Order: sequence, then C-alpha cells, then structure tokens
Amino acid sequence: MHVVYLYPHFTYPEGAGTVVLETAKRLAKMGVKVSIITQSGNSEILKEYPGIHFEFIGGPLPNFFSYWIQYYGIYKRVEKILDEISPDIIFPHIFPVNYWGFLYKKHNPIIPCIWFCHEPSSFVHDFRVINGLPAPMRFFALLVNPIMKFIDKKMVSRADYIIVNSNFTASRCKKIYGTSKTETAYPGVDINEFPIAQENKENYFLCISRLDYFKRIDLVIESVSLLRKRGKPIKLIIIGDGTEKKNLMKQSDALGLSDHVFFTGTIDRNALISYYSKALCVVFPSVNEPFGIVPIEAQAAWTPVIASKSGGPMESIVDGETGFLIKPDSTDQLTDKMLYFLQNPSIAASMGISARKNVSQKFSWEKTSEKLLEVFTRFVH
Repeated sequence: MHVVYLYPHFTYPEGAGTVVLETAKRLAKMGVKVSIITQSGNSEILKEYPGIHFEFIGGPLPNFFSYWIQYYGIYKRVEKILDEISPDIIFPHIFPVNYWGFLYKKHNPIIPCIWFCHEPSSFVHDFRVINGLPAPMRFFALLVNPIMKFIDKKMVSRADYIIVNSNFTASRCKKIYGTSKTETAYPGVDINEFPIAQENKENYFLCISRLDYFKRIDLVIESVSLLRKRGKPIKLIIIGDGTEKKNLMKQSDALGLSDHVFFTGTIDRNALISYYSKALCVVFPSVNEPFGIVPIEAQAAWTPVIASKSGGPMESIVDGETGFLIKPDSTDQLTDKMLYFLQNPSIAASMGISARKNVSQKFSWEKTSEKLLEVFTRFVH
C-alpha cells in the first residue's frame, strides 16, 4: 500500500505537522510505503524522520499573497508527482493543500481521497479567526467569505472519507458539510519522551502556543496581573511565536509584568520537554480548539492543565482529576484555578500523576496510526 500525504510545509513545529510526521513514521514501520508532498521543510525537524520519502515542490508559502496567484501552477506540480508515483491512497491534511487532493480526485476518481480534517478551514468557517486577522486581510476574507464557503463545501464533497482529530471536529464537519462519513483518530503522544516525573516542580505556569489573537494568551497575562495585585509570587513562561507576539509583549509591559512574564520564542524539543516537566501547570486558554496536542503532552509530562471547557480539551482532560476545564474567555475562573495551584502544589503534583495515567491509557501515536491503517485498508482492494 502506498499512501501519499499532502501537507503545506514543515518550517516550524505545529500540531497538524506533528500528526503528519509521527503517523507517517509509524505507518512506514508497519510496512506501508509513505510519501509526503510538501513545499519545504526545516532540515532540523525532518532529520528525525528518515524512513519517509519527501517530495519538495517549492513555491511561496500560503501566508504570502503570491502563493494564491501561483496556486494552480503549484497544484500542477503536485499533480505531476502524483501521476508519476501512482498512490493507492491520497491523504491530504490542512487547508489549503487539502484542495490539492480534492482537485486531483476530480480527475482521478478511482484513487481514494481520505481527508484528515484537523478542523474545517478556520479562515472560512470561524469568524473568531477571521476577525483576528490584520485589517486588510480581514476585509478581504469577509468580502469573499460566501464564495469561499461554497467552494469549500464543494471541494470537501469529493473526499471519499474524512478522518477527524476529535468528536468535536466530527460534530463541526456534520454541521458545516452535512456529512457523517467521519471517523475519529485522536492524535497521540510519545510517552517515552517524558519518562520521569519531576520531583520538585518549579513555581511557574506555562503556555505553549502559536501566538495568534484567537489563542487568547492575553487572558493568561491578565490573570498574572490580577494575581500580582493580590501579592502572589507568580511566573509565566510563554513558548511560541506568531502575529500577536508584539501585542502580548506590550500588554505585559503595560501591566508591569516584565519580571514575571517571559517570552522564549520557538525552542528545540529537548528544552520544550524540560519546560513541560518542571511547570506547576500548563494553561491552554484557546476556545473551541479542534483537539490540542499541548494538553496531552503536558499530561504526559506529569503536569496538570487548565483549559477552556470547549472543543477537543474536553475529550483529553478529566476535569478535577488531570486539570481543570473553565468557562471560555473567563479571566476570573482562570485566575481562581491558577491561584488554587499556587496554594496547593501537592494537589498539582497528585493531578500530574493522574494526568500521566490518563494519557498513557488513551493517547499514543501507535493507536492513531493503527486507526489510520484500519481506514486505509477498507479503501485498498
């Protein structure tokens, strides 16, 4: 069986890209021939995946306007490679490269196209994301939104089957696309990356996220300010980069938190694991997150999580046992739960033990890959 993944680029670590690389690696070990068509990739990221064949097609990335001008030409490069390698399964992932698969399916109907839907395109169907775009892009996105919704639904209708990353995403697919031909394959975690519980947790909270407006890291900074006003010693470390980073740094400075809130930017994997393991708690404030790799990695690192009671975290966090689920966008509840962990570090440690057990029983890349292979086998005769 030859499965060809379609993914835009691997220039920095991100959740969907991790799903692609980790499942592709394990499918290859199961005897599946795996190729990935992508535009580019960071060699430091890809060197960890020697068993995967990559086809790099180049071109501007989707965050540049020139990409959209050249979209058809970029797709034709993909089409040429697919024609040459004759895959058994086309396996596209996030927008806009999922359209590569749907376009190819139109002209090659006998080749199964199985879409891994990490989420229905947020730039088409999620106005929280659209409203967080810079003004010129937001205006254009709103202007073309009705057309894009029509195109998106038409394109998705060409998929033979849809694999989703959570039951929450499955419900959104049903609502938006009117389809129930979905199956959930939860993303996993490599439990062996976090082998030992940290005996003495350090007194800091941790956020790991792409720094975009809709990730709501500003709420965490606000909670730190409220806790400082109560005289509580608190430290927040924020890992990641994004369009909102400058605004978040300005917010922190304006609140007098330059000695309490620290921005690391993007860091290597070993450093990331160390931060996970030593944190008192990981805070994940994003609302309606389709799944969320961060909450399960935190739990694998024996660290409890505070997250919004919405979306995928409701399926990965056991409220009151492995962390807390709070009302979305509620600074008051977030502040209260952060204070609770500050005052009860022994309970945080106990929750961390439960968190580790929760993840080890429910989430692994092996389980994810086995589910993918089970679905693929149905379509390859």
